[in-house]
Amino acid sequence: MAYQLSIPNGAFHTITAPDHCAWPNLTLLPSGEIGAVIFNQPNHADVEGDVELWVSSDGGYTWALRSEVTQHEPGTNRMNVAAGLNQNGELMVLCSGWSLTHEEGRVKLVDVLPAWVCISGDEGRTWEVGDDIEPPPQSPNAVPFGDVVIAGEQLAVSVYRQTGSHLLRSHDAGRSWRYGSDIGLGNHLETDLLVTREGHWLAAVRTARGEPDAERAVRLSHSDGSWAGWQEKGAVVLCRSDDGGDSWDEGPRLSLPGQIPPHLLQLADGTILVTYGSRMPEFRGVMGRVSRDGGGTWSLPFRVAGDFLPQSDHGYPSTVQLDCGDLVTAYYCSKSPWYQRYHMGVVRWNPDMVQVFMPTA
Repeated sequence: MAYQLSIPNGAFHTITAPDHCAWPNLTLLPSGEIGAVIFNQPNHADVEGDVELWVSSDGGYTWALRSEVTQHEPGTNRMNVAAGLNQNGELMVLCSGWSLTHEEGRVKLVDVLPAWVCISGDEGRTWEVGDDIEPPPQSPNAVPFGDVVIAGEQLAVSVYRQTGSHLLRSHDAGRSWRYGSDIGLGNHLETDLLVTREGHWLAAVRTARGEPDAERAVRLSHSDGSWAGWQEKGAVVLCRSDDGGDSWDEGPRLSLPGQIPPHLLQLADGTILVTYGSRMPEFRGVMGRVSRDGGGTWSLPFRVAGDFLPQSDHGYPSTVQLDCGDLVTAYYCSKSPWYQRYHMGVVRWNPDMVQVFMPTA
């Protein structure tokens, strides 16, 4: 079987950060540069390592390392992040990680570490690091994920553990964080927040399990059995809050099982874009959907990048929009036809490059 890069017609694709298992989080910096916060080791975290900031000064075409965000303690790593700007335009990274042990010649993850708050007032050249984070009472040392979002005079971010997904709030530009609410318990994991310009609170959530409806899973199955077992894998659901993040209701499912985790972005014209990784056998890569009514209805999925190799470790997309309207989406991948080691891939594209099919009434 032949493989080739599949991206929107007219889009630009590049790879950067070689030998980085990136899990990228993109932030559009006040200068117009794009910052990518990534993990700096070529494996899935079973080694000491740190979080780095890579920056593009030309709209995503080329990238360079700017700084190490963290300096890990011996016998640990720093790897799981949420990132964004505060009200002062400072770059913020909330970062947790793992303690490690050596057993039978192998490194094993032991315990999740308390998260750090890393803040830069010079666009990621230098960092101040603190640890004033109050975790959810039922989820000690919960893991930050997704975007730090501005909601008036406060900041909000999501954290998760096996117990569920939760909201933290900050009222001092991100220096300290306190537990706010539960987004979803039990089946809810990595979550990305969006506070729209209209004031709506949305959360795209990776579930621990995929399609709970066995009858529907059968209808989705292919006759050749290639879907066997996939209904047990996680998917993405949309949650919404109409009271500023104090309580949440679960809404529509945004992806099929095996398509995780998500990222939300409101575009300049008000459209909401969700992107997510896909590890289904039928399509390995990054997909997107859009909503033009605040998250009530969504388009059919379209490809942002595809045709990754079987058994590849990939996904975790993050997207920013440039002033010209173009989108820059970053993802990570362990092997693809164009680079067969861990790396960060970047697609610069425009919504006009994809066919968007909206559901009819």
